Amino acid sequence: MTNTKLRIATELDRTFAEAGFADQGVEALRAEADVSLRTLYKHFPSREAMIVGALEHRDAAYFEWLAGGPKEGVEYILHPLVRLCDWLAEVANTGCLFLNAWAEYPESKAIAAIVTDHKARLADEFRQRLARVVPDRDTADLAETLFLLHEGVTQAARLQGRERATEAAMRAARAALAAEGIT
Repeated sequence: MTNTKLRIATELDRTFAEAGFADQGVEALRAEADVSLRTLYKHFPSREAMIVGALEHRDAAYFEWLAGGPKEGVEYILHPLVRLCDWLAEVANTGCLFLNAWAEYPESKAIAAIVTDHKARLADEFRQRLARVVPDRDTADLAETLFLLHEGVTQAARLQGRERATEAAMRAARAALAAEGIT
């Protein structure tokens, strides 16, 4: 992305996360990005393209957010859940921007594609972490469980509060790992 396109995508991400996808018009999105209407449409020629651009930005930002952390053991496996808790405290606690976008635009193939790709990569993050810690075992079901806990925290944090939702998910994740002999 060019610097201008990245700056616009960053603002679109922030604006959609704070205000949703339907409440603000293109003029408000343009103003938030602090660009001309021509520049906005040059980089994102439709509302759908604006949403996809915001989601692409969010995808890159979130996977960068997940990077690092412990290099081995249970804490390495659970790192995405820990970082999710940090994300909900520091960045956004308005549910999943990807699923919110898809709910608003269920007929959009472009939005569906980026949402399903993001979620598949997130599920794969757990598979890769488990494979690194316990390389000789089939942990596909456990990876799916951890992914579902991640998704549940994202939604439950709005209802129960971030800390309570995260604590419950971490207890469940540790129990699932222990049930498989991963401690």
